[in-house]
Amino acid sequence: MVVVVTLDASECEDLTAACTGIGGLVEWLDALEGRPGLAELGERLEEAVLNVDAIDKCVGYADAGYQRNIVKITEHYEMVLVTWKPGQDTPIHDHTGSDCAFNIVAGESTETVYSLNEDGRAVTKEVRIYLPGTVCAADESDIHRVSNDTDVNLINLHVYTPPLTGFGIYDAA
Repeated sequence: MVVVVTLDASECEDLTAACTGIGGLVEWLDALEGRPGLAELGERLEEAVLNVDAIDKCVGYADAGYQRNIVKITEHYEMVLVTWKPGQDTPIHDHTGSDCAFNIVAGESTETVYSLNEDGRAVTKEVRIYLPGTVCAADESDIHRVSNDTDVNLINLHVYTPPLTGFGIYDAA
């Protein structure tokens, strides 16, 4: 289960003022006339200096599932602060029609990457652990699950290009 919350205009202004890394990303993304490349998006996310305290003050956490705290959506991108309490995870999914890159703001993020077997069920290919400041980039067709396998809260800054409008959900083999 996912909870979706959209930050209001004043919350976004406060966040971008207190966190120049997010403000700079929004400025760069807004100046583009289309969808950025995944490699360049990943580089920009890596370079972003993120104010963890300011981010933590503006996000919430769902009691069940995880929470998508939407910072901004345009026709070309969607910026979301995704939060997980300990033990929470996404379903196994892809990003049909959208690339995704995310920076680990706080906590430790686990990404499980899958391939499909002959029955169309997800089989684990690799498990990756990301620490604060590292970036993960996923193409539209990549199948993965993101989880918080620790005992502290997790915050990731996700950018989807274009905005996430659909995704496939897969069952584990």
